[in-house]
Amino acid sequence: MEITTRREMAHVFEERMTSTYEARRDGDPLDVDTNLVKAYMLEAHAGEGDRHSDVLTFLVERLSGEVGPFSVCARVEETGEESFFRLDMPGDGQADAWVTFWVDATDSRFWTLHTMGRSTETDWSVHRLITRTLGMDRAWLPVALLEYATAHGDFRGLGLDYDARQLVGGEEDAIQNVGYLKMQLWGNQAPRVLKVLRRFDAFPHQATLAKVMVKYWLGGSPDEFALLDLKFDGKVTARGTSFASHQTLLTAVYRRYAAIVRAIEDRARLAYEHESDSGWRVRGSPVELHFQHPFGSAEELCNHLFTAGPPFRLLGIPLRIASDYYTVSAVDLHVGHPIDFEVTQDAVRVYLRPQSCGNTVVRLLTNLQHSLDALAEAELNGVQLSELEPADGELGHRHGQG
Repeated sequence: MEITTRREMAHVFEERMTSTYEARRDGDPLDVDTNLVKAYMLEAHAGEGDRHSDVLTFLVERLSGEVGPFSVCARVEETGEESFFRLDMPGDGQADAWVTFWVDATDSRFWTLHTMGRSTETDWSVHRLITRTLGMDRAWLPVALLEYATAHGDFRGLGLDYDARQLVGGEEDAIQNVGYLKMQLWGNQAPRVLKVLRRFDAFPHQATLAKVMVKYWLGGSPDEFALLDLKFDGKVTARGTSFASHQTLLTAVYRRYAAIVRAIEDRARLAYEHESDSGWRVRGSPVELHFQHPFGSAEELCNHLFTAGPPFRLLGIPLRIASDYYTVSAVDLHVGHPIDFEVTQDAVRVYLRPQSCGNTVVRLLTNLQHSLDALAEAELNGVQLSELEPADGELGHRHGQG
């Protein structure tokens, strides 16, 4: 079936969700060509006007082109609906192996890429897309946002992923400091296990939630549901009987992320404002990230953060002000704009400039939770980032069937 509308995509993807769910339920191996339904939440600075033409221009100018060492070399096609595109990209580095994505850019900044391609190929394509395209990044989901997703359905599984080996000096030091923890658990006992691991006498600083499985029902029928695996890097896989259930929970989490990013930009960006009666004043406030379990020194932390490489994508030269205090004028490689930092052993203070992206703060927090401290938190004027705005709208009913 040729997909030209969102409705047609929902029909095709729901059939795939149902077939993969039934195969997994019955213990049957999936066919070679049968892959799970997947979605990637990406942030793209293609314009804030929610205009079809802005997104199309961004896709064509930045993603299409000849195959080369620094090109994405995508094929872009419009469909029968506004802000809905077909995107074909090389899936494994070869020009003759292509993966198809359906780009829903209803919000011209916060896109969802839907696909039924093989994970090894789609992951590679999305990584290539992000690292080679100025203005694009993942939607990073810190621990609080993953927990937000579990609150709207049945919490059926988890994945933990903590790795401080780069920060603490290598494999041997990591062994001494419990610097590496990876675990997956699927089942109704996931919330209980997570609670135990977070106890003060267990591994509270290393039990970083990286993935959650949630069973979600959109309506009142226990037969219409989706099982979603939501990962901290914005990747979501789904199976079940209802694409609408999958889309509803995915959209709710993404809207929450978008609300946080926009709240950071509205309240944290520093700018001078003129007031007729009192002259000029500074608007905005720094975002403060705090760690309860720091490793090493401020110098080591700077060396970890500002190398230009993934996942932080920050390039800067730290300037030593005191024994445990550095300032850094950096460039965020996501958007190419400057951003400033103050770094100590147990905190990072972020100063956003007028063109800085709020995504930078969420990306920084999320990846520090995975490499430094699972209990790392960020706040703006004393308010936790996860509490900057209430959740958008109602999500439907929660059910405990199944």
